[in-house]
Amino acid sequence: MKDFLRRLKYYGLGFGIGTIMVMALFDNKGCSWFPSNRVKDNLFSRMIVANASSFAEIKGQGFSKTQFLKTIQNGDVDFGKSKKQGLDKVYRIDYQTPSGKKQHCFMTMGDESFVSEVLFSTKKANQISPTNSDAELPGQILFFPKNEFLFYMDSSQIFQEKMKELGVPNDKKLNQFIRKYGQFSFAHSRLTLHPKPIHGLQFQTSNHSKESLEVQCIWFKDKIKVYNVMVTPKDF
Repeated sequence: MKDFLRRLKYYGLGFGIGTIMVMALFDNKGCSWFPSNRVKDNLFSRMIVANASSFAEIKGQGFSKTQFLKTIQNGDVDFGKSKKQGLDKVYRIDYQTPSGKKQHCFMTMGDESFVSEVLFSTKKANQISPTNSDAELPGQILFFPKNEFLFYMDSSQIFQEKMKELGVPNDKKLNQFIRKYGQFSFAHSRLTLHPKPIHGLQFQTSNHSKESLEVQCIWFKDKIKVYNVMVTPKDF
């Protein structure tokens, strides 16, 4: 019995040391079974956007777009100060700026929304609405999920013919234009609608285009269906 208890004690000690080492080595490095990493994996399966004031805040903290995304991926999710329940969740991410200052942001995560919005707010997470649909200025798209054909056009022949007339002949070109020129249109989004929030995007078909295409989309089976388009003259 004494030998068994001694072996059990050594096993428990070894298991505990091993667990601590694994957590130290792999936390924030892709182990999806950590709750914090599961949340961040879910956030980075979406498009990440920032409105004009949030993007200015990111720049003001000394980040480039790439640096900020990497910092968020390595940041800590504060579950105690996040809104974890309901259809429209909001997570607080704690991180350090390039100057070493402690900061935090909030990231929205709607169950049927393909967008996570970065917000800087003094409010608590449960007081934050997962949308800035009344924002007049378009938002910056900070991150696209790695899917070459993330966007596709509605199968309606009338819609596809209209898109061809506007210079978007197929899904490949649609994806290229959105990734190169795309911005998030808060004015044409309704992210609190359920069961399917409406997302607005705007883009152009060339550097010299004199008009902008405003499309509305929904998330469908891990891809984004574009089903409506409007044309607006660009402001010069």
